Amino acid sequence: MDVSYSSKHSNSNLPEEQIELAHETSIPENYRSSYPEAPSENEERMFEAIRTLSKAERAIIALYLEDYPYTEIAKIIGITENYAGVKISRIREKLKTILN
Repeated sequence: MDVSYSSKHSNSNLPEEQIELAHETSIPENYRSSYPEAPSENEERMFEAIRTLSKAERAIIALYLEDYPYTEIAKIIGITENYAGVKISRIREKLKTILN
């Protein structure tokens, strides 16, 4: 994967709607069909909560759930590593609120 990154050209000051993603990364509608068994009730609730997020938030959380390190997430999204951590923390809190 060729990702050029420069903190000078970071998207970290842009509104979330304007963050351009290097790769289209989100949880597809039929994601659960890849499981050999039906998802648990908790998994289904989590998928539904993730689907309510913005496109940029879904991309970030999908990378996080795939165990990408913050440095890679930052490079892919085009933000600083610190801002990636902040975004992930905020998205996790948002998901907790949705699920409770």
